[in-house]
Amino acid sequence: MEKKTSQPNQADLFVLTQGHSEEREKLVTKSMTFWQDAWRRLRENKMAMAGLWVIVILAVFATLAPSVFAFRNADGSRYTYHSAPILLDEDGKEISKVDIAFLPPRIPYLEKLGIFNGVIKLERSSWDIFVGELPATDEFKELKKPQNRKKLIKELGIAYHPYEVNIKSMQVKDGEKYVTLLDLGTKKEVEIPLVDMISPYSRFKPDTFEFVSASVDDKGVEMVTILSDEYAIKNVKNLYFWFGTDRLALDIWTRLWIGVRISLIIALISMVIDFVLGIIYGTIAGFYGGTAVDTVMMRFAEIWGSIPALVLMIIMISIEKKISLFLNTVTGGLSYEVIRFIILVFAMSLSGWIGVARVVRAQILKLRDQEFILASRTLGAGKARLMAKHLFPNIIGQLTVMATFSIPGAIFYEAFLTFIGLGLPIPMSSLGVLVNEGYKALQSRPSMLLIPAVIMSILMLSINLLANGLRDALDPRMR
Repeated sequence: MEKKTSQPNQADLFVLTQGHSEEREKLVTKSMTFWQDAWRRLRENKMAMAGLWVIVILAVFATLAPSVFAFRNADGSRYTYHSAPILLDEDGKEISKVDIAFLPPRIPYLEKLGIFNGVIKLERSSWDIFVGELPATDEFKELKKPQNRKKLIKELGIAYHPYEVNIKSMQVKDGEKYVTLLDLGTKKEVEIPLVDMISPYSRFKPDTFEFVSASVDDKGVEMVTILSDEYAIKNVKNLYFWFGTDRLALDIWTRLWIGVRISLIIALISMVIDFVLGIIYGTIAGFYGGTAVDTVMMRFAEIWGSIPALVLMIIMISIEKKISLFLNTVTGGLSYEVIRFIILVFAMSLSGWIGVARVVRAQILKLRDQEFILASRTLGAGKARLMAKHLFPNIIGQLTVMATFSIPGAIFYEAFLTFIGLGLPIPMSSLGVLVNEGYKALQSRPSMLLIPAVIMSILMLSINLLANGLRDALDPRMR
């Protein structure tokens, strides 16, 4: 007979949990709004947060550096962007702006490390170093002739004519610099104090440069490479210009941060104009999508967008006088710099709104037949309320990302316009103006181009990193 197997008790298969039913109904995580969740996800993106912090730091410097961290003279007066105090050299004499133009960067403490010490590498002929620029008088014109070399040497009080010797080396002995020369006539080397080879008209004194090398070029001219202390040459070792000065003797440190400020203002204003126009235009076109209103509006946008933005900018510049007359009539008088600023911002916004309008229209067309829109219509919501309260809030996330991405483009476009001569006038500052001026002085002062170019690159990269983070944080599919 078959043996029956015992069946387990059904009650033994389950274990009752402890607790009240209302506690089990509670949410495990804290409820968050869409924007709170977006901020949480943005904070988890390290690259985006790094970009945000860099933007904040640059914005703080752009706001405070021109006034708080501006160059200060020994008496405490500030060397600002708009006006400079009377600067004094080491001897207490007033400094001319010509004397402090094109100074290289010099920063306290860092100069002891051999960087940002006001020293630049130059290649000059031995004539420039030993003789310098002689007065343009008939006497010196005569003395510069080859047959009058001995008279020139006697007049200048130097030991040898630069064309009769070649430099072999320079060294310091007992605290004094000596130069070893090869006499081209006797083919013998001679060593004399360097001061005996420097004429009163040379800008290079023995304690203002260090010898690097010397060579004769294919034209037979001896070219000497030196490390030149520009602050010592101009007798302003008591001054520090952190990023140097430009051709107008303006402090580049101050101009740089004002340039960052103006570039950001230009980008933000043009972005706001683009998005306000684009949102209004695109919302109306999308709401009336498929009708004659939509057709006319989008055909106009396509025709207007086919005109190159550069052509529109050139047209604006060509009628600058008429625009200036109109603005002066309306406002009662504006400076040329302010008028050029307004024209630049307006010209940058002439066609930028079209892309925004197309995106907004496409999103509105996708949303307008959704159930929540139909429900709002059923409850009596008007067209204006539907667009403002229901359609627009649902595309704000995508527009925020677009707006952030548009800022680097506006900064670069302003720099491009300045580079081709359609930007802000000097002495106004923007990153584009500084890069353009630095490009012109690239051979002699590469730091004038390198510093603003690096800052502009860092700023644009940081904004792009933040925009990438916002795109991921505001994308509902990434939740």
